Amino acid sequence: MQPLSIFKHYLQEKMPPAIRHLHITIMLLIIAQIIISNFIEVERNGEIGTSGIEFYATWTHFITGLTLVPLIIMFVVLEFKRHGFSYFYPYLSGNFKQITPDIKQLLSFKLPEAQPYGLAAIIQGLGLGAILLVVGSGLTWFIGWNIGAAWEHDLKELHEFLTSFVEAYLIGHGLVGLLHVFLLNKEKSIN
Repeated sequence: MQPLSIFKHYLQEKMPPAIRHLHITIMLLIIAQIIISNFIEVERNGEIGTSGIEFYATWTHFITGLTLVPLIIMFVVLEFKRHGFSYFYPYLSGNFKQITPDIKQLLSFKLPEAQPYGLAAIIQGLGLGAILLVVGSGLTWFIGWNIGAAWEHDLKELHEFLTSFVEAYLIGHGLVGLLHVFLLNKEKSIN
């Protein structure tokens, strides 16, 4: 089986169509945002760079970011409706029932199966929190930039700082997700 078809099959098994399509769309738009962000230019005084690439990259980043706001809110609402808040944050209510065996399994160099209230769900919850912080700070920065707020540059820096968590999450979650998919596929082919 080809890597993309393995990944597609895994997502089809684990996610309803609406969640799966939102997940893939958001992932691709976030990757595009991260790439585009290397070319944007907004000066401390709020002026957008005037070179072609800076100008178009900045506006593409703004428009894509504004598109991501409702998509991410919809995704988070659907996930919380589907699983509940405590699924992603069981430790906030003192529920460590699934986390403990997951950590023990990791310490024995085995990748734990994704379980409700477990380590995988917690990591997904951290990703949901990180992306909400990034779109919230990005939207606030955009509004501040539009009204010419004195604190607009500080919001831009906060947004850039918070984005580093999403970048780390995207890389980590993506690599572990792919590892998980391929290990499951390898296990199925052995059996």
